[in-house]
Amino acid sequence: MKETEKKELIFRCGRVFSPAAPINKLDLFAGRLKQIEKVSDAINTRGQHAVIFGERGVGKTSLANILQDMLVSQGVLVVKVNCQDDNYQGAWRKAFAEITIDVEEDVMGITSRKKINAFTADRLFEGEFGPGEVRRFFQRVYNSQEVVTIFDEFDRLLNGKTQRLFADTIKDLSDNSIPTTLVMVGVAGDVDDLIKEHASIDRALVQVQMPRMPGSELTDIMKKALGSLAMTIQPDGMDLVVLLSQGLPHYTHLLGKESAIATLKEGRTKISLADVRKGIKNAVENSMESVQNSYQKAIRSQRKETLFREVLLACALAEVDDQGYFASADVRAPLCKITGKSYDIPNFSQHLDKFSSDQGRGPVLERSGTSRRFRFRFVNPLLQPYVIMRGLADNVVTGDVLELLQKKQRI
Repeated sequence: MKETEKKELIFRCGRVFSPAAPINKLDLFAGRLKQIEKVSDAINTRGQHAVIFGERGVGKTSLANILQDMLVSQGVLVVKVNCQDDNYQGAWRKAFAEITIDVEEDVMGITSRKKINAFTADRLFEGEFGPGEVRRFFQRVYNSQEVVTIFDEFDRLLNGKTQRLFADTIKDLSDNSIPTTLVMVGVAGDVDDLIKEHASIDRALVQVQMPRMPGSELTDIMKKALGSLAMTIQPDGMDLVVLLSQGLPHYTHLLGKESAIATLKEGRTKISLADVRKGIKNAVENSMESVQNSYQKAIRSQRKETLFREVLLACALAEVDDQGYFASADVRAPLCKITGKSYDIPNFSQHLDKFSSDQGRGPVLERSGTSRRFRFRFVNPLLQPYVIMRGLADNVVTGDVLELLQKKQRI
């Protein structure tokens, strides 16, 4: 491989793999057909609106970007805004600033003629406004034009009043059969967390949960990206990438990118298992700073004999329920496998307590339930795969420990 070709392919890796930013091109997007179909059905049904929810890192914003791309190609007016701690008026002003209105005016002169003046819709709203004004705007200006407004990071609208106003807006638009669809996207375990006032709009709201991706869709991500680079990957390398991603496309993109770059630097286009292992070390170094900081804060200790690193790794390898929770007993087997020693729950229960506290080491785990029946899960889902990859990079995780992860993946 020529040096110029190598440099060009390495540069393109940053375009086809997108760990740091959501996917915004349809030709690079893979999977999520069921979710796309549900949102599309809501958009095509008058009076229906959609809420997309799920953990961090599962690709919600990427899905919203692709929906925008698909709808615009079909002639739909699509407005997408990031909420970022806005209130009701702030979020809608951002949306209206993206909508241009053309007004025809008479121009005085020797001969009469018309002039088109264009301005953004936010100029129509002065002071505070509510659901009624929003509904009347779409009813009067866009009653014959299909409009989709996407509110990304909707979970940042934490104010209860703001939640109620959005719920009232959905109800008002739905009751009046306005051809405007709202799509709200945010981090949440369920719709109650995202739309706290949703009881009155239940029939008008299509709930689209974004679960973690199945292995087949993560494989499609890798194949699609590598195909655009004219690269391939050995089956065992693909299996390791998918296994470590734990259903989060963020890590598929990160591991894919770093593994591909490691391969190209060697002048090859076929990724081996050894290349993936090199990619893991680079991925650990290039992971989000917030994730790395959370990890270091959790395991930091002045005493070498402490088990904080090993217990956190055991938590990452523990079997979980459908909501991602594990019990203290689920940590025991991975911890014994990692250390090669026998431990009982009292030997590490204090570690779980400290990981769940907002003082000192955490919280990296959230705790639910009652005493002696506590269950735990990672506050930031992106931390869990990182902990495992860090264990591999530090040679703490070996082949037999990975078997626990494989077993967990099948459950």
